[in-house]
This record gives sequence, structure tokens and C-alpha cells, in this order.
Amino acid sequence: MAKTIPRMALLAFAVLAAVSAAADYTPVMVSLVTPVQAPYSSYDVKGFRLSLLYGDCQDFTGLDVGVIDHTSGDFTGLAIGGINIADDSLCGVQLGLINWNGNGNTAPGRRSVGVQFGAVNYADSFYGLQDGYLNVSSGAFRGMQYGFVNCAHDIFGAQSGCYFVLGVNVVYGVMNGCQIGIVNYAHRVDKGCQIGLLNIIANNGWLPVLPILNGGF
Repeated sequence: MAKTIPRMALLAFAVLAAVSAAADYTPVMVSLVTPVQAPYSSYDVKGFRLSLLYGDCQDFTGLDVGVIDHTSGDFTGLAIGGINIADDSLCGVQLGLINWNGNGNTAPGRRSVGVQFGAVNYADSFYGLQDGYLNVSSGAFRGMQYGFVNCAHDIFGAQSGCYFVLGVNVVYGVMNGCQIGIVNYAHRVDKGCQIGLLNIIANNGWLPVLPILNGGF
């Protein structure tokens, strides 16, 4: 029995290598630390990936579990890990301590859509929900940021502090929507309002600084 298990493992890897060799994708990927993984990081994954320490692949579709999960291309599915990284478009859920999506493409068909839930969440252009202690979007954000510190370039939606009160919200571009927190800042508000202890609108607001409520329409 002791000899049977290693043989079965070797057979499983051989079958996996044969399937992968016949296509440019693999249904299963197992990584220790890239490049110590099967198959190589040049493959797409359509199915399941386990990254014991660090794993890398091209496009990914399915369930991604590990300590550090890195997708160099598009990610579609559910990522559960310590650090989840998707370099291109995201369609799905990232659940981890740190979630990162570097999609800088603003074309309608390439924008990231989904949920990031973790201590720190970062995305470029993003449609959906960021829920964490620190939420950052460096591009166009549509949806809701919920956390202690929320920061976006342009937003169409809402920023809210934890418990809808405890938070600092920053929009350094254009806001259309609502900010709720202790301190709210927006460079410009086209249509929307700020509710909080200190509300700042640098340009195009009712007044540059107001307590309780500020806005622009």
C-alpha cells in the first residue's frame, strides 16, 4: 500500500501531462512555487488550481485555491487564497487577505466585474463590490466600496465607511453617487451627495467644506 500511493500520484501526473500536451489548457494545476508546478505556467487552466505556496498560469476559469494565486491573463471564477492576483480582466470573486486586479483596459467588453472581499482590495477599472479595510480603484469604478478607507479615481455608485459611518472616502476625479463616512472628499461632484462629519468638494459643490451634508447637482 505504501508503494501504491506514490505510483498512483505519478500516474495522475502522467495523465495530466498527456492531457495538457494535447491542448493549450489543463483541467488541473498543482504548484509548489513556480516553476515547480505541473503543468507549466504557460498553460491556461479550466477547472481547478492548488497553489501550495505560489502558482502562476495564463488565463484561468474555475476554482483557484492557494497561498498566492497569480493569473497572468483573464480570470473567471472563484479565488480563495492569502493573496489573489489577476493581471487582466476579472469576472468573478476574489476572497483573500489581499486581492489585486490590474486590468487597465476600459473597453466595455474588457472591464472587470465581480466582488473583491479582503483586508486590502485593489482594481483598475471595476464594476461591482469592494469590501475590506482598504479599497482602491485607480480607474473608473461602478458599484460600491465598503470599508474604513475607500479611494477611487472616478466613481458611479457609493462609498461607505464600515457600519455606514466609520470611514474615510476619497474620489480624486469625478463622483456620481454618494459618500457616507466621517470624512468625505471629492474633487468634483456631478450628481450626488456627501453625508458625514466633514464633507469636502474641491470643485463644483455647494460649498468647498460643509459639515453633515454636501453635494452637487
